[in-house]
Amino acid sequence: MAHFIYKAKSGPNDVISGFIDAESVADAVTRLTNAGQMPFDVKLHEKMVLPQSSKSTGVDISVSRAALFQFTRQLADLLDAGIPLARSMELLSRQRQFPVMVGVIESMTVLLQQGGSLSFALAKYPGIFSTLYIHTVKAAEASGKLPLVLNRLAQFLENDMQIQSKAKASLLYPVIILVVGLLTLFVLLSFVLPRLTMMFEDFDAQLPLVTRMVVAVSGVFAQFWWLMAAVITIVILWIRSYLKTGQGKAWIDGFSLRIPLLKSYIENTQLSRFSRTLGMLLESGVPIVPALESVTMVVDNHALQEEVKKIALRVKAGMSLTQAIKASTLFPEMAVDLIAVGQESGKLERGLYKLAASCERASQDMAGAFVTILGPAVLVVVVSIVGFMIVAMLLPMFQMNMIIN
Repeated sequence: MAHFIYKAKSGPNDVISGFIDAESVADAVTRLTNAGQMPFDVKLHEKMVLPQSSKSTGVDISVSRAALFQFTRQLADLLDAGIPLARSMELLSRQRQFPVMVGVIESMTVLLQQGGSLSFALAKYPGIFSTLYIHTVKAAEASGKLPLVLNRLAQFLENDMQIQSKAKASLLYPVIILVVGLLTLFVLLSFVLPRLTMMFEDFDAQLPLVTRMVVAVSGVFAQFWWLMAAVITIVILWIRSYLKTGQGKAWIDGFSLRIPLLKSYIENTQLSRFSRTLGMLLESGVPIVPALESVTMVVDNHALQEEVKKIALRVKAGMSLTQAIKASTLFPEMAVDLIAVGQESGKLERGLYKLAASCERASQDMAGAFVTILGPAVLVVVVSIVGFMIVAMLLPMFQMNMIIN
């Protein structure tokens, strides 16, 4: 796709100029005409050069979600204050909180000063700014709602970070218990119990069944612990690499939806992301069909992503959003009612935001209840296994004591 510079009339006496990406001059003229402008000078622009730090278009640079949120929030605040876009970017380039972003912002500032749009500058860094982010900004530029949409994007990123942070914090306690328990079992079976079994070698009486079982398992661990550790490590690495593939991700996504409680949590979480993102895109001025197609990128679960694609196809075929959603198995009746009321009143975005808030509350309540049960459950399982092993090793000692007495 080439880059064109154009001049066009947006009114009887208003002449505007700018840049546009298109396949050809004819395509550029068509796009401008569809946008309500009358182009009279369109030509290929060859002088726009990226600065040295960003000549590689699409270079794979990644930054933290916190850095992206900070950039979006600060840019929205500066534009809200009435500061021009190029000047706002200059001010942001002086921030040193996230050093990786400094060079990126400086490069984008050069593009803006040369007459490029913000969405064009963002597109040079697909590793930082997602396609959804870029499309949303591009629609905001066309509708003149850039400060509002950047605020919405900042809220979306902040909300997403908070949900992930709460999930990680909630799972930290059960994970620590599980890891400590597994390490304890490994040490007991590999190093401690083999030494205790030496006490039973001169014991003529037959050992209890549970003791013989533990001694046998302990003998295997004591002799082949290094091999078992290597096998476990290889299996974990293989599972991780398999789950990164499309086939592996599809399998784990489908399997997770077969677990009743986990299914409800996943559906509420994904429905919340779907609703909030779709509401933001519609509020930015993106048409309903492209908005639905873009929303598929924020739905993580493969099976639910296919449902969203089906909804987009139904709407594209002429169905209303309410009818398309009603035909889907993803949306509960309450969600259909909220969307239907919003569509009938002409305030679909508001209905989608209400649905997103409702689903977020439901998913947070479920996560809180799940973690409250999970922590003690993991602790009980670990303590039970360790206790079983200790009792198994103490039984022969009780027998020896009885014989001596």
